[in-house]
Amino acid sequence: MKYAAVPLVLVMLLSGCAQRASEAGPDERERVKRTVWTRSLELFLEYDEPEVGKKTPFLFHFTILDSFKPLTEGALTLRVAAASGRALTVKVDAPEKPGIFRTELSFPEKGRYTLKAAVSGKALRDEVVVEGIEVAGEREKLERKHRGGNEGNTIAFSKEQQWSVDFRVEPPSRRSVSSSFVSTGELIPISDREVTVPAPLTGLLSVSKRLPHSGQRVARDEVIAQIEPAVSQQGGIGQLSAAYAEAKNRAVLAEKEYGRAKRLYEAKAVPKRRVDEAEIALDTAKAALDPLEKAVQSLKEGRSENRIMVRSPLGGTVVELFVSNGKAVEAGQALMRIIDTSMLWLRADIPATELGRLTHLDRATFSIPGFEGEFRPIRLVTVSNVVDDKSRTVPVIFEVSNPNHLLKAGMFTNVAIRTDYVESGLSLSEEALFEDEGRFFVFVQTEGESFERREVRTGIRGGGRVQIREGIREDERVVARGGYYVKLASLSARMPQGHGHEH
Repeated sequence: MKYAAVPLVLVMLLSGCAQRASEAGPDERERVKRTVWTRSLELFLEYDEPEVGKKTPFLFHFTILDSFKPLTEGALTLRVAAASGRALTVKVDAPEKPGIFRTELSFPEKGRYTLKAAVSGKALRDEVVVEGIEVAGEREKLERKHRGGNEGNTIAFSKEQQWSVDFRVEPPSRRSVSSSFVSTGELIPISDREVTVPAPLTGLLSVSKRLPHSGQRVARDEVIAQIEPAVSQQGGIGQLSAAYAEAKNRAVLAEKEYGRAKRLYEAKAVPKRRVDEAEIALDTAKAALDPLEKAVQSLKEGRSENRIMVRSPLGGTVVELFVSNGKAVEAGQALMRIIDTSMLWLRADIPATELGRLTHLDRATFSIPGFEGEFRPIRLVTVSNVVDDKSRTVPVIFEVSNPNHLLKAGMFTNVAIRTDYVESGLSLSEEALFEDEGRFFVFVQTEGESFERREVRTGIRGGGRVQIREGIREDERVVARGGYYVKLASLSARMPQGHGHEH
């Protein structure tokens, strides 16, 4: 599993939060928690309920939204203004630890304050505005103390935990989602871009020309081997010449017989079957003649110092080598297999029951485990007209461009084929979604370090997105990456009522 090995630091952080929760005293004041976002920053703010004229500790947690990592440098300037117009300014030169600034503020009068937190660093400058900071007198303080709250369903996952793992929180987006069907596939060589090179005659593979190694790229017509012919006529050039002459005579006779059968058929002297049989015989004779003709031609063009040059019939990659230098080979024996992987076929087996709703098979993308992003075939090659009687699937083949040879023949893929069904609405990354006994849920961020498990009703899926019909609002933020860690935190500890945590 992707998350089978949980980092030791995460376990320690989880146990640490649980320990702080159990050690919190019953008389400790409840902390106020606020979370505010800008385009580039998330500010999670913690502070004790402010009282007039008393210093109040404030803890600022800054997360950079591009990377979801802590802000590590820069100064923090705070300007706190009351409704009456009175204001105070405090500057913190640097974070106490990555992402965390700490200071104390003293408020001259009760009422509502606005806090502006300006961050200025080499890489980032931004300002976060926090409205409605309530400063109470003794009477309001007592009323709030007896009011209480219920955080029994809250999952605690601190900023230190979030920053230490691959984690991201983001709002759902409103967009159109196209439904798609996902199937497994495999990248395979194109039939006419794969060749097994045979030895044109019996002899010894010369040690003066090193054979290409497996994985080496060769060009079309490049010399890939040299053969020193056998001294005897048996299996050597003499045998090749004789075989070529015999095959050529058969092809000539077959061509004459085919022409004769056509003339007789046109004169209505023989049935059509006679022409078909003659045509098949001609094709067979030509197929037998072709490799021998190429071998003889290579002898004429490539013979040098009693060595025969074997040239590559296509440009590609040597994927298998069946021989080694200095070894004896027989005429027709396979020397090596070469594949041109600049173009590949993608074969996907589609369940026959799904074909009816896949109206546009050419709208396909595929992904490969371990590779970033998606790939797109350049065209649909063929759809089989026969259903496999064992798997009840229909083979579909796409053509894939591979100019940089990044993709390898034999790779397995996940193929997504879109349908015409498109809906607009809220959607999330599929990575945000969890399933439990047929029901789906996500983790919603209620505050900077607080989350809740929320059941949702899903819609169509496609392109790595899932439509959410019910369960979340557009202004909420959902764990889009690293939800497993929040799930683990929910099993480890709950956020205590009325207590924050100290860093």
